[in-house]
Amino acid sequence: MIKKLALIGIYAMTFIAIGYGQKNNVYAELGGAGYSMTLNYERMLTDNILIRMGYGSGTGKTEDGASTDSKLSFMPLGAAYLMGSGNHKLEVGGGMTMLQGTLEMDDENIEANAIFFGGGYRYQIRTGGFLLSLKGYYLSIGGFSGPWAGISVGWTL
Repeated sequence: MIKKLALIGIYAMTFIAIGYGQKNNVYAELGGAGYSMTLNYERMLTDNILIRMGYGSGTGKTEDGASTDSKLSFMPLGAAYLMGSGNHKLEVGGGMTMLQGTLEMDDENIEANAIFFGGGYRYQIRTGGFLLSLKGYYLSIGGFSGPWAGISVGWTL
């Protein structure tokens, strides 16, 4: 159900964005707020404030590294503030990553949502084009928390 609502939201924002021609970002993030790899959509509300939503999925793993039939979905939702001018900016933000499925960490099954805070460097052409972001995060999920990193590559529409 949550997956369907997230996809409907992404479609709606995409169609609205095309109609109004505002700044939108579509990118893939490796690591980062989505824990693994996610496809993300961002909407620039102003020149400095943006909101994001994403989706990523995978399968569970056993101790010996074999895949299981359990499916995991990660859906990061968040907001960020951009500082600086021109194409080079610093980004500070936070949010929540919804987890659908069961994540196994240190022989513990986790079904809780993750909270994240992060910041880093962002290269984004103001008039549209290439987007690159390198961020450090602090993730908290279930009884676990710690630093995490992510790299994003995408396009500004």
